[in-house]
Amino acid sequence: MRKNRAYLEQEEGQWSYDFVYNSIEPLKMLDFEIIPFDCNDMEETLTCYPLNIEKDVIIGSVQSISEFFKGCGIEVPEYLGYPEELKPYLGRKIIETTFEDAHRHQFPIFIKPSKGVKRFTGCLVETGRQLGYLRDFDKVEDSDPVFLSDPIDFLSEFRCFVHEDKLKGIQFYLGDFTLFPDVSVIQKMIEDYTTANCAYTLDVGVTPSGATFLVEINDMWAIGSYGFNAKDYVLMCVR
Repeated sequence: MRKNRAYLEQEEGQWSYDFVYNSIEPLKMLDFEIIPFDCNDMEETLTCYPLNIEKDVIIGSVQSISEFFKGCGIEVPEYLGYPEELKPYLGRKIIETTFEDAHRHQFPIFIKPSKGVKRFTGCLVETGRQLGYLRDFDKVEDSDPVFLSDPIDFLSEFRCFVHEDKLKGIQFYLGDFTLFPDVSVIQKMIEDYTTANCAYTLDVGVTPSGATFLVEINDMWAIGSYGFNAKDYVLMCVR
């Protein structure tokens, strides 16, 4: 019987991300067979294998992992974003609509895809011309579903790793690292998120008033580690 396999992303012979490289030893400790693949040639180095979602794990980019899911014959999971239970923690109005409808809203607005993880990078839009850039350069179509939200001033942002309803770590990733979020608010978010997967990340931001609000929720497969403990990161990926 073959070992469980861990497919780890490379590009031109180099590990694509630090969290990919840092996962090697924890995966070996779990007795996974390490199989590097080239993100620029996935047909010959990844999807050529008999992929098995029950036995195998992949660590790499959203694009590569999406191909892994397709190779396993399953749908790419939808973006988690803003679960209903956590809307009281948003601190801003967020609506779901289509890209075409964004032109009808008052600027500035923050826009990001609501379907298709990382379909394009969320950004603050201040003019109609900027929406045109998204259409021209990111190939966003009028019918594409998007989230539109009021701008909010986050002075710092942190990623919270949650496994089996337990907070496992908090990693800084943007802004002023000295402005730490309110952990009691984070714990309450975890408690209230009753429909959560067993492993996910909860991104939070701290406002000028010191309030801690939800930035977004991401499923574990779609995120990097931001320096989170490699062993715990791998356990969350393997689940």
